[in-house]
Amino acid sequence: MHQITIGELIIDVARKDIKNLHLAVHPPDGRVRIATPLHIDDEAVRLFAISKLAWINPLLSLSP
Repeated sequence: MHQITIGELIIDVARKDIKNLHLAVHPPDGRVRIATPLHIDDEAVRLFAISKLAWINPLLSLSP
């Protein structure tokens, strides 16, 4: 597993033999994780994460 950074947000990226991207925000620390298919490159994962920032940020503000 490796990480990508978008602004101050650090995202764990796990590559798996799956078909779709999966985004999760884990409480209580607000760790963000994306599981991605093996054939998707880092730039596509970054674009996916940027497109979901409106969903991620409110969840992070709920974390202590």
